Amino acid sequence: MTNLCTRLSVTAVIMLVGVCWTVTVAAQEVAYTVAMPQLTTGLLHVTLDIRSVPDDTLEVAMPAWSPGGYGLHWASKNVQELRAEDGEGQGLDVVQVDTSRWRIRPVTSRVYVHYKVFVGQRAMDDSHARISGTRSLMYVVGQAPYPAGGPVTITVNGPDGWTFATGLDAIGTGVFTAPDYDTLIDSPIEVAEHLDQFAFEDHGARYEIAIRNPHGYDRDLLRDEIQAIVAEQAEMMGGAPFDRYVFLLTGQNRRGGGLEHLNSTTISFKRFDSLTSADYHRLQFLIAHEFFHLWNVKRIRPEILGPFDYSGPQHTRNLYVSEGMSDYYGYLSVTRAGLWSRQEFYAELASVIRTLQSAPGRLITSVESASWNTWTRSDNAAHTGISYYIKGSLIGLLIDLEMRARTNGRKSLDDVFRYLLSEHGLPKPGFAEQGGFREAVETITAEGGGESDFSAFFRRYVSGVEELKYNTSLGHVGLQLETIEGSVRRSLGVTTSVDADRLIVTAMSPSGAGYEDGLMAGDILLMLDGDRAVPSTLEARLQAHAVGDQVELLVVRGDRLVAVSVELQEDRETTYQIVEISNASPRALSLRDAWLEPYVPQVD
Repeated sequence: MTNLCTRLSVTAVIMLVGVCWTVTVAAQEVAYTVAMPQLTTGLLHVTLDIRSVPDDTLEVAMPAWSPGGYGLHWASKNVQELRAEDGEGQGLDVVQVDTSRWRIRPVTSRVYVHYKVFVGQRAMDDSHARISGTRSLMYVVGQAPYPAGGPVTITVNGPDGWTFATGLDAIGTGVFTAPDYDTLIDSPIEVAEHLDQFAFEDHGARYEIAIRNPHGYDRDLLRDEIQAIVAEQAEMMGGAPFDRYVFLLTGQNRRGGGLEHLNSTTISFKRFDSLTSADYHRLQFLIAHEFFHLWNVKRIRPEILGPFDYSGPQHTRNLYVSEGMSDYYGYLSVTRAGLWSRQEFYAELASVIRTLQSAPGRLITSVESASWNTWTRSDNAAHTGISYYIKGSLIGLLIDLEMRARTNGRKSLDDVFRYLLSEHGLPKPGFAEQGGFREAVETITAEGGGESDFSAFFRRYVSGVEELKYNTSLGHVGLQLETIEGSVRRSLGVTTSVDADRLIVTAMSPSGAGYEDGLMAGDILLMLDGDRAVPSTLEARLQAHAVGDQVELLVVRGDRLVAVSVELQEDRETTYQIVEISNASPRALSLRDAWLEPYVPQVD
């Protein structure tokens, strides 16, 4: 297999950020044109101009998934009116050969592919359009299933006077270039009637912020907070691996989310809120999480995640590293940057611990298994599933503190990620699927003079399902996890949701009263002891009983009415808090300060 670093030869390699992958594919010259003649239809009109087509079959495909979003969205389902023609305007035969791929014959030296793709109101309305490549831009298939190599350009014909924002390089108004398809589709393009735009520079790079929709925040304060996060992470990771990065922010009237991209991120946020609210607190974390992804996932990744195969699932057991530890550095970096107090950081960790400890699946499903099976969510996930974000962040916490203790502060998880960037960051192959991350942890721990064997830790907590030993690690930095038991209450041992004033059983503990006495997830609670069961009074009626009392339920199960007798159990709501140990040793205090204060490079 040839590994060429040129765009001028007949063959070329799939590229990412202008660097080489070791997969050889036929070179193409591809130019995209995207038009939006009627914004309210939700339809983008796309044309591919494909030049230097070899004299064999030409195939085009639509991605089935988006890097960073580990689920199959099958964007091909939204393609309509696809047709192809040669350079003279003569129609060519097109046949769909599988879910996401089309074959074009006969092949000529120049082929135009035209289609419309429905992106819907969330991506396009009368005030804006967001072009997300994995949901709208087809690729020319090279060495199947990979995209063909070669530089691309994209021309976006938006309404006159509208503003553009994207991580792509502009070569004209609405005209952008990328070294390859992977870069193109990992750089969303926002075109809007108005964008609130401002910028700053840090560690030799320019950072642009583009906000769509009016918002209630002080833009200078928001810029300064984003810059504080950027500066902290860039300092820790040894600088920025680009010249320019774009934050694409969308204000909305509810809590939002985000998705990382190569040199940008898309984040939606609650646009009118108090700076002390939980949602604004989460926005600070979300910015830090998505920004850390520019290293962790985009440049440091499991070996399966590059070159990208967009045709189907790409299973890895390491999403607890890629996503969960980005969560951990989200919490940690906003604290180091001074946006959160230590007490706020402790409270966040305690909340994450509560979430994991409340999940019955933590004793059934390992975090590796949760990573691997994210593509195929179980229908019984309420009882067996866990979040690799949640458990992965806590594993990152425990490894970090354990490394600091074993090496007496000489090494930490910070060093592991710098090592992974050096040894496995693009353009180098990703770290090994089996044992690659553990090997990095052990290598760095050994360099710090500490006991480097983490085999038991990974066996018990990563591939296994043993309960995490929080206090063992927290004690290294003079902290302690305290468990707070709430007052006794009577319970059916089930979780319910409310839909149109109906109580629906959504989940049950495998050792709970409802599970043992015959309730099922999906049951609708209709009657309790002969009277209608309604959300507003159910809790009070249960508390009027004693633990061990029998209650008679009538539930709707499918098309039947079923009577179920449940013996009420005793429940206590468990919460957690992390506290500083008053008589912690000087060594523990020193390790804690080094962990939570702004990152400072060590001098050998």
